[in-house]
Amino acid sequence: MKIALINGSPKHKNSASGILASLVKRLAKEKCECAEIKMNQTEPTAESVAVLRECDAWIIFYPLYVDGVPSHLLSCLKFLENCKETFDIKRIYAVSNCGFHDGQQCEWSLEVISHWSRHMGFDFCGGIGLGGGGAVPEVYATPAGEAITSNYTKAMKKMIGKVLEQKSFENFYASINLPRFIFKLAAERGWGRSLVKNGKKRSDIGHIPQ
Repeated sequence: MKIALINGSPKHKNSASGILASLVKRLAKEKCECAEIKMNQTEPTAESVAVLRECDAWIIFYPLYVDGVPSHLLSCLKFLENCKETFDIKRIYAVSNCGFHDGQQCEWSLEVISHWSRHMGFDFCGGIGLGGGGAVPEVYATPAGEAITSNYTKAMKKMIGKVLEQKSFENFYASINLPRFIFKLAAERGWGRSLVKNGKKRSDIGHIPQ
């Protein structure tokens, strides 16, 4: 079996979507062949499309943007519609991560991927919504990172098991392994650091332009 791990983040490196795709690749090691594909532009490359044709299942990883799918990724998916006759039926899985604490926030974006899959004549086999995704690049490589992202690892193991069994599952949701109030404090601290880094003051976080 060959699986396409599609990184739909617009970031060129150090994205939560890319980290999650790499995690799945490690979990699936020696059980199947994984092809990592980046879709961070408005069209997939010809090489990427050729690899997608060879894969039995696709897992689409992407960040939540305004409760939906990032526009550049939608553009890539629209591009694939133009050549859908050249694809065999594929099994589609999706992993959406959001900056909110609750993964349930990703529900409607997973519906978008589900509708697109049916439009392509593919089988949508299930999706995962992950809350707290913005923290993943910050904590993943730290000593405590494995514990903080343990819920993510459990979710990825569950999904890859279904992928290898060629089965579907009901959409489900998980959050980063931090209490909501601690996650909120950490996020606000991060915004403050970004303000200072860009020449502003922490008190400017609530500034309303006139």
